[in-house]
Amino acid sequence: KATEFGRTLVASGLTVSILGGMSVSDVSQKGIANLGWTDIRMTAPLFAGDTLYGETEVLSKRLSKSRTNAGIVEVKTTGKNQCGVKVCEYRRTILIPFRGHAVEDVIDY
Repeated sequence: KATEFGRTLVASGLTVSILGGMSVSDVSQKGIANLGWTDIRMTAPLFAGDTLYGETEVLSKRLSKSRTNAGIVEVKTTGKNQCGVKVCEYRRTILIPFRGHAVEDVIDY
């Protein structure tokens, strides 16, 4: 409350983590591994009590050179508050198995 904003801020690492978690079911649930997070930008403050919305866009995809059953996907995730103000954005690279090769597919989950 003693910040220049006069309200309690949400820690930036928590904002990034929440956005990452929100995107799992759409983006990386069947992923083998997160390969990297880059270009993390906190573009506006997020406050306790705000509603956080996330959107992820696929930027590129390519075949993995080392795994014949997977590809590498790069995405950009953007977080906005309830007023539509962008509060965070980042890029993430994920190793994704081809259809039928994810752990869930192999064990028929």
